Amino acid sequence: MSKMYTSRNVNTSEGCFRSLPESPKKLRLSLVIQNGQTDLDSIRGTNRSLTVVTAFFNIGSFPKGTPDDVRSTDNYAEWMRAYSYMKNPVVFYTDDETYIDFFSKNASLQFEIILVNRTDLWAFQILPNITKIYSNVTYPEYYPNTNNSEYTCVTHSKLQLLALTVQNKSFDTDYYCWVDAGYFRDISHIEKNFWLEVPDDFNKSRIAVTRVFDRDLEKYTAEDIILNNLNWVGGGLFLGTPEVILKFHDQYKEAVMRYLGQGIMNVEQQILYAMYTRQERSKYPTRVELQLYFPRPVVNNDPDWFYLGFVMYRVDHATSLWQWMSGS
Repeated sequence: MSKMYTSRNVNTSEGCFRSLPESPKKLRLSLVIQNGQTDLDSIRGTNRSLTVVTAFFNIGSFPKGTPDDVRSTDNYAEWMRAYSYMKNPVVFYTDDETYIDFFSKNASLQFEIILVNRTDLWAFQILPNITKIYSNVTYPEYYPNTNNSEYTCVTHSKLQLLALTVQNKSFDTDYYCWVDAGYFRDISHIEKNFWLEVPDDFNKSRIAVTRVFDRDLEKYTAEDIILNNLNWVGGGLFLGTPEVILKFHDQYKEAVMRYLGQGIMNVEQQILYAMYTRQERSKYPTRVELQLYFPRPVVNNDPDWFYLGFVMYRVDHATSLWQWMSGS
């Protein structure tokens, strides 16, 4: 099958979406890669009319959870191989030209690769502010959440890149979702083409996420959550319609800037938990609600960070990956 490459400008200026800070227009490298092109018209109006957005920013190796558990770029290169079997159109952002070659060799069907300057993103423009907070010797240290300010910025960029993709209409689909580059790490060895399909019960007025822990939204304050690294929902996958994604991005950015101004910061999962507490809602009205997906019952009482993605994963119309793996 042949590959087709085209280039275009990707707008990251003020007009891109409402709350982006002013920045000059700059040329972005954009490659549309087609291996047996998906007919977008044929899937429009179906649960498969979904653009997947992901990214990889090279921040080097970093500890995850404990100082001894180190993740490297090689780990992510292995995990990202799952994308070579994904049949949805995919938009991939990176600041490392190495991954242009990697994805051009591993693209399954329709893929757009965008080389971006991270300093053009508000999520990275706040890096000095975050670094200042984390450099305080009394600030709680969690690996890598509050130990690596670049990692924190990467997590905040997810919703900005998702909204940017919606605005630029890279692929004109009914739904868009963010999926972490390493999301399908546990099944990267499965060599089967697959789709991500929007669940039948998805509420179009909300953003779908995986609920990882059953938390009390009335007990804790935003400061409790951010400083104690408490989790409620996973940040690996966000699913929504274009209009709702744009509203959600703005709501999320406002929260990040609010907590930054208060001298507290963490990654996207803690920000999301803090945003939806009773106390925060009473002060800052919520414009977009979350739709929580979680297994019933919880398997082995273990947290499932990837449940929604497994529900959406389809090797055919009949069986989700979650059903296949659980034997249900």
